[in-house]
Amino acid sequence: MKVCLAAHKQTVKIAWRESPEFPVYLTDARKKIFLDQISACGMAPAENAEAPVLTVTMQVTASRALLIADWADAQGGRQTYMVGVPRDSFLVAHETLSAPQLQRELLWQQEKPMQSAMEWVDPSSQEHFLLVLSSGLFLRFHSEDGAWREMDSTELPAVRRRSRSGDGMFFYPYPGRPLGILLDGKICDLKLDERVSFTCSGINLEAKASQISPACEESSRYLATGTGDYTQTDRIILRGQVVNQAARPPNDGDASSVEVPGPVLGISVAENAKAAFAVVKNLSTGNYEVYRITAVCSN
Repeated sequence: MKVCLAAHKQTVKIAWRESPEFPVYLTDARKKIFLDQISACGMAPAENAEAPVLTVTMQVTASRALLIADWADAQGGRQTYMVGVPRDSFLVAHETLSAPQLQRELLWQQEKPMQSAMEWVDPSSQEHFLLVLSSGLFLRFHSEDGAWREMDSTELPAVRRRSRSGDGMFFYPYPGRPLGILLDGKICDLKLDERVSFTCSGINLEAKASQISPACEESSRYLATGTGDYTQTDRIILRGQVVNQAARPPNDGDASSVEVPGPVLGISVAENAKAAFAVVKNLSTGNYEVYRITAVCSN
């Protein structure tokens, strides 16, 4: 408010500074609130090197958090504004945030093997489909009266070898690129019209880590699985960063996990990263199952 009342409408380049010993206060969410507020009063954040630099500093003392805005206006004059906030107010807010918890929901099961699955929403009609890779086939299911009905099946392009995850996996290679299938290390884009078709490129690409975005957090987390073999039940684990699973204790730093009734054969993540889809072989029934995995928060 102090910056907005004193400033003229112009673009500014933001520089953030905070005490190294207290790096948790100036969060991405709080930065966004500040940027939204100054944008609303006519100070548009920009990366223009010639724009005046607005330096936002947070200094934390034993009892207070000091917010300092320092900047040079277009005429070369310097202006500094300071606000003190009780430190306890930040601590209470931080402590009441709940850690995201994983939830699972069974979407589909069948006797035939499955390697990968993805729930897909048609952007034009908003209809829901379940896409499955199974024994060299691409299967498409349509949601009818709350149940999945098989719509059609198409043979997958031939691959030279079988990977650990079978005949391939669904994934979004890059932002803005359509849903594809990773086959033999190559990208095959999907065209999901009345008739399914594949366009495979010669680009070799390794599968990315399964990155999911909890609803209550600004940053993304990563999904991992247990370290057992395909004869054991498994669990899906929510972690804060990519780690070497074999070198890390199973419970070290895990925010949440969900048990599944068999080995996880593959995990694919939705385009918006708000959900993931895990294929599991149920060791009790012998069926292959698809679970929707989400990270939710109680607060």
